Amino acid sequence: RAMIMNAGANFERIIRNRLTPANIKTIAYDHHLSHAGLACYGSPFNEAICLVADGEGEEGSISIYRYENAKIHLLEKQAGFESLGNFYGGLTFLCGMDPLMGEEWKVMGLAPHGSFNERLYQLFRSVYNVDGCRLIKGSSNLLKVAGIIQEHTSTDPNGLSLKADIAYNGHLVYTQWMNELITNIHKKYPSDNLILTGGCALNSSQNGEILDKTLFKGLYVPPAPADDGNALGGALLAYYTDHPHTESIHKNISPYLGTEINEDHLQHFLKFSKLNKIRKLTVDKYDTVAKLLAEGKIIGWVQSKAEFGPRALGNRSILADPRRKEIKDIINDRVKFREEFRPFAPSILHEYGDEYFEHYQESHYMERTLKFKKQVISKVPGVVHKDGTGRLQSVKEEWNPELYHLLKAFHKITGVPVLLNTSFNIMGKPIIHRIEDAISTFFTTGLDALIINDHLIEK
Repeated sequence: RAMIMNAGANFERIIRNRLTPANIKTIAYDHHLSHAGLACYGSPFNEAICLVADGEGEEGSISIYRYENAKIHLLEKQAGFESLGNFYGGLTFLCGMDPLMGEEWKVMGLAPHGSFNERLYQLFRSVYNVDGCRLIKGSSNLLKVAGIIQEHTSTDPNGLSLKADIAYNGHLVYTQWMNELITNIHKKYPSDNLILTGGCALNSSQNGEILDKTLFKGLYVPPAPADDGNALGGALLAYYTDHPHTESIHKNISPYLGTEINEDHLQHFLKFSKLNKIRKLTVDKYDTVAKLLAEGKIIGWVQSKAEFGPRALGNRSILADPRRKEIKDIINDRVKFREEFRPFAPSILHEYGDEYFEHYQESHYMERTLKFKKQVISKVPGVVHKDGTGRLQSVKEEWNPELYHLLKAFHKITGVPVLLNTSFNIMGKPIIHRIEDAISTFFTTGLDALIINDHLIEK
């Protein structure tokens, strides 16, 4: 052990001595190109059009690239202050939420509770127009529109109802602009495939409409399309810059790029916690957990490496039975401690996607929202949003074998190939990282059981 520690110290000294300003090569990549790097090189496509749309880059908020044979070429970039990302941030503020805290997804959850309002719709519609592949100023501006709307929200006694209408109409206008922009991009730069990235690509409700309302036949959205993905994008760009003749791998990038639970820490917990209801699961792991879920238990599920990106995809998840209509209210109230209008996502066995969703699309990273078929809504009411949709995660064995086998076991018991899946955290806190985070959340919320790798802990 002393030899290993000494070797590690020597290695560190060597690295520090060699990595000096004189021999470090620094490459700076454009913000939007970094978005495109992760999305294009992480996609299953050999050829596609890549649209980057966010709050702002160095020169604007929209860039369009062609991706072909592992090369990314800029087609056009919009300079100026017109921004779909900033529009949605302003909408978030008008709904009483904080865009600086990344609460735009709350607007997506609130919007289906509102209804069409002609005056609100026209106010929002006046902010921008779509001209070809560009966003241009409308007859008004967001600041003026926000002032008019705020006058009403400050005096309205039914605050949440009005905010839901604001969310509905603002989201509707945003979606119309995006679909119009994407349609025009296809006309100017024909391709079967669209790669969508940037902060706007987190809008799963809009993503789910693209293939139905535009002429693109394939859509890819990376697991971390916002700024958190740009470090990976820069790394991929640097790799392909240094290896220009390398062919890209046409395969969805794995989102499971994070750390695993520290085995030493896990063993310390098992040794010193003095809890009675802990046992190691063996071949009965999936059947045991599926049975607990079918009995109505709410489960903390921690497996293998953590997800990279903002959504839990079955390795740092809270799971529950979607057949219970009341489960949404229970988890929001007793586990997540968040607003009652917030929905929960369905994880579904890919082979049953067509049975449960209209115009089913494979959704690897829970990146798009689709409409449930009417005949199955009564089977899984716990994961159906007010407008009949769900932000789904398609599950395949090669993508996540642990979640896949658990879903198979649950399907065998219940006849339902779907589980409620939400991130393992409480509102305002990050998704759990260490075993201490998992245990703390388990014992301070309404979770019934916790599975860390092969260990089951019950209250």
